[in-house]
Amino acid sequence: MQTPSRIALLVAAAALLAGCQSDRGRTPRTLDEEAEGALDPAALRQAYATPAFIVRQTRGAGSKAVQDTDLEPGVHVDDTNLLIFVEGAGDTVESFRWTGALLAESPHGFPGEPHRLLVVLLKWSETTNVAKEHLNRKGQLNGAGILSEMVEVHRLRHGERGHVGILAFSAGTNVTKLAFSGELPAGHRPYPKSLCLVENVVFAGSSLPGDEALPFGCLRGRFVNFVDPRDTHYGDRAVYAAPVGETPDILRLLKSEAVLRRPHYGASAAGFTNLPTLTSPEQFDALDGVAETKERAAVEEAFKMVNVAVPPELVPYNLFGEPAASDDLDDFVNRAQNHFILMGRGPAGSTGGPEFAQYRDLAAEFVKEQVVSAATNGRLYQMHLKTQPKGANPLKVPLPLPWAIIRPQKDEGAGPTQVEPPPAQPPPAPPPDGANPGPAPAPAAL
Repeated sequence: MQTPSRIALLVAAAALLAGCQSDRGRTPRTLDEEAEGALDPAALRQAYATPAFIVRQTRGAGSKAVQDTDLEPGVHVDDTNLLIFVEGAGDTVESFRWTGALLAESPHGFPGEPHRLLVVLLKWSETTNVAKEHLNRKGQLNGAGILSEMVEVHRLRHGERGHVGILAFSAGTNVTKLAFSGELPAGHRPYPKSLCLVENVVFAGSSLPGDEALPFGCLRGRFVNFVDPRDTHYGDRAVYAAPVGETPDILRLLKSEAVLRRPHYGASAAGFTNLPTLTSPEQFDALDGVAETKERAAVEEAFKMVNVAVPPELVPYNLFGEPAASDDLDDFVNRAQNHFILMGRGPAGSTGGPEFAQYRDLAAEFVKEQVVSAATNGRLYQMHLKTQPKGANPLKVPLPLPWAIIRPQKDEGAGPTQVEPPPAQPPPAPPPDGANPGPAPAPAAL
């Protein structure tokens, strides 16, 4: 159990950081001729006010991520199918390039032309200080203004023919909520018509309270919130002590929830309490299969916004192959493995080192197979991961470590019989550029 003195220290430190927030703002842009014509890399960065982007290119039956820095200056960039990545607090362009590459390499894409995808970064953090940016409401409001302008630029360029998905991570979930709620900084115009053309919105590692009212009812597709009960550091107690974009609420310390290890306050750890939770691909199949009847509108409305649990296999591992069951002991170190794994990264958002190597492929599969399918198709096609973690003790020799000695031995014969899911079907080969193959067939459900 976390003591009140430790919570008081957490809140006091957060309050000090809140008082040090930068007063720098961003000047609103004028959207005119920048939204017209072909876009080379420089014009795309200007049009979408993004410092970095990644393009999906097809190679045979697979996809390759091409960084903007690797493109020729005069090459045309197809932005018809757009995926906006709303960064987390204190995130970096380098971190985006890692996650963005996983997004672009996914076999999933928007219906019609799944082989075409552009992933752009919405950069709103003003520093790399995670705690400071978590509380930085001014920066998050500026980010909401940028997001609103991004979707307006896309509407001006493509109208209803294009597709936009939004993936928000950590405190970026508040940026997205502010944009759809119309809470923008002075001088920024809201674009509700453009926001309602957004296909799907996905939250991963949400920093919002679980009882938050969500403004995503007008989406063309669906809102999907990934729930990870193990994400208890950023996704739970930190949200309770210092809500994202706000100063710490000292009065919360007087409530009994303040001394609990996991009050399940954050939507990342417990989900949004007023949304249904889907647990199998067959449930998505049933929703997609509702006939065009008068009941269809009611079904779509009831499941317009849903929670989805992350796969039980999505657990970070240390050097010795031991799983990190939760972030409960990560109060001040801020490594938060169970938080950053949702974006395919390692401890403290790292993308290297031997510890991350143990579950690098596992995290990558989650992003490619589940996050992207939710962002482009508003659904999941599989609820489990096939990748196995790579421990540093392949021979399973007993280690002279306390947890290796005292942990209980697993009874391999206990528990229900595990049924091996059928293998996934490989994605179909993409058509030549410029062709319109029609709606893409859904991958096989596992």
